[in-house]
Amino acid sequence: MAAPLRGHLAKRDKASDLKTLNFALTLEHLESEFYAQGLHKFDADAFKHAHLDGKIRDRFVHIGAHESTHVTVLTSIIESMGGTPVPKCTYKFPLDNVETFAAVARALENTGVSAYLGAAAGITSKDLLTAAASIATVEGRQSSFLNEIFGEEGAPYAFDTPLNAREVVTLAINFIESCPFDLGVAPFKQLTASIKGDKVETSYKDEVVDRQTWCQFLYNNKVVVSVREECKLPETVDGYVYVVITDTSKPITLKDEDSILAGPALLFRGDH
Repeated sequence: MAAPLRGHLAKRDKASDLKTLNFALTLEHLESEFYAQGLHKFDADAFKHAHLDGKIRDRFVHIGAHESTHVTVLTSIIESMGGTPVPKCTYKFPLDNVETFAAVARALENTGVSAYLGAAAGITSKDLLTAAASIATVEGRQSSFLNEIFGEEGAPYAFDTPLNAREVVTLAINFIESCPFDLGVAPFKQLTASIKGDKVETSYKDEVVDRQTWCQFLYNNKVVVSVREECKLPETVDGYVYVVITDTSKPITLKDEDSILAGPALLFRGDH
C-alpha cells in the first residue's frame, strides 16, 4: 500500500507546483508585457524630457529583458513537467508619461518580490524552490534600483513582506483587462488609499457604514494595526508598505482571508 500512496502524493505535489508555477508565469507575462509596451512608447528623448538620462532607460531595457527571460524559463519548466503554460492576458497599463511608467514599474517589482515570497511556502520541490528564489532575488535587485530612482532607500527594511495569492491578484488585476483563462483566484475588493501627512485615507466600494474596521499595515516582517478612523501610518515605515482593511484588530497572517474587507493597496512613504 505504501507505493501507491507515495505515487498519489507525488501527483498531488506536482499539480500544486504546476499551479504555483503558472501563477508566477501569469505575473511574469504581465511584467514582461509592461516593459515591452512602455519601452516601445518611450524612447531615449522621452526619458530625457523626464530628466532621466539614457543610462536609466538602458536599465529599464535590462529589467525588461530579465522579465522576458523569466517568462521563457518558467514556460520551459512547466512544459518539462507535462503542464500547459498559461498564455498572456490583455493588459491596461497607465502609460501617460515616463514618470507614470517608472512608478508602475516600481510597484510591480516590489509586488513581485512579495509574490514570490508568499508563493515559496507552496512549492514542494526543492529544485523548483531554488529556481523561484533565484527569480525573487533578481526582482529584489530591480525593485531596489527603482526605489532609488524616486529618491528612496533601495532596500528600506531588513525583511521583505510576503503576500498570498489573493492579495497579489488584488494588486495585479488593476493592470489586467481580460484573460483567456481563469486566474483561479478571486481578488479582494479594490482599496483606494493615499498618504496624507501621518495618516492614510482609504475607501472601497460598497463598504458598510458604521462598521468598526481597522487599517493593517504590512512591512518589514511586521503587521501594525490602527483603528480605521485614525489609520495612522506607522512611524517606522521607510519605503513601501501594504495596507489592508479588516473587520478585526487581530494582526492578519498569510492564511487569513475571511477578515480582509479590502486591499491590499501599495503605498510608498515618500509619495503624497
